[in-house]
Amino acid sequence: MTLRGKAAIVGIGEVPTRRTYPGRTNYGIAAEAARMAIQDAGIRKEDINGIVADAGLGPALMSQYIGIRPTYASSVNIAGASGVGAIALAASAVVAGMCDTVLVTLASARQGGPPAAGGGGGDGGVGGMQTTEWEVPYGLAAGMNTGYGMMYVRHMHEFGTKPEQLAKMAVDQRFNALKNPNSVFQNQPITIEDVMNSRYINYPLHILESVMPCAGGGACIVTTPERAKALPNRAAYVLGAGMEMGTALYWESPRLTTSPAKVSAAKALRMAGYSSKDMQFAEFYD
Repeated sequence: MTLRGKAAIVGIGEVPTRRTYPGRTNYGIAAEAARMAIQDAGIRKEDINGIVADAGLGPALMSQYIGIRPTYASSVNIAGASGVGAIALAASAVVAGMCDTVLVTLASARQGGPPAAGGGGGDGGVGGMQTTEWEVPYGLAAGMNTGYGMMYVRHMHEFGTKPEQLAKMAVDQRFNALKNPNSVFQNQPITIEDVMNSRYINYPLHILESVMPCAGGGACIVTTPERAKALPNRAAYVLGAGMEMGTALYWESPRLTTSPAKVSAAKALRMAGYSSKDMQFAEFYD
C-alpha cells in the first residue's frame, strides 16, 4: 500500500511548549490543541469519524472528553516517533477507507518532578525497563541519557568525533527555536562553550545536550484529498512514510552509531518518489 497523495493534513493546532502547565491535565491540553486544529481546518467536531491519540490519553477517554463518537480509534506509543507515527497511522486509516476525517492529538501537562529513568518526556526511553544483570544493580540514567551516552562514546571511538562537534548540534537546534513563540527556549541562545561548561548528566553528555522534560500539545486533522479540496486551507499531502524498529536495550544494538531512521527515511523517500537530494528542509528528532 502507498500513502502517496492519498491523505491530506488540513488543519493544525499547537499549545505552546513550557516547562510545566500547573493545574492543567493532559486531556485539557490535548482538547485545546484539538479545538485549534478543528477550527483551523474549517470543520465541525461532528465531522470527525477517526481519532489517533497517544497511549497515555487513550482514544476512548479522549473522544468522550471532547464529545465525539468516532468509528475508527487507535493510539500510539513509540516514544519520540509518536508524532509522525500517529500521522502515518491516521493516513493509513483514511487510505484503507476505515474513516475519512481523523483527529490526531498528543499532549502532556507535566506537573513537574524528575523524569522517569529510562523514559518520559517523549525522549525515546524504554520506560524504566531493567531486565539484565548489567542494568538491575545500577538502573538507567534519567530520560534517554544512558542510550545516548553509549552512542556518543561509540561515535567518538569510530569516527574521531569531538565533543565540541556534538555540542554544536545542541547550539544549532536551540538557534532554530529562538524566534518561535511556541518554544520553551524562545530568546534563550546558548553557545558551544555554554554546552561544554554545563554539568554532566551521563558522561560524556552535558545537561545542555539532554532532552528537557516539558509540557505542551499538538493536533492535526487528516482527511481525504477529495474532502481537502472543499476546505479553506491549502492541504499538505502525505507523500511517504516509513518505519524501522531498533533495539529496546541499546547496548544490544549491533551498531550503536547507525540509527533506524536510516532505513525508515529510505522507505519514506521511496514511497514518496523522491531522493534525499530533493529535500530542501529536514527536521530530525534530537
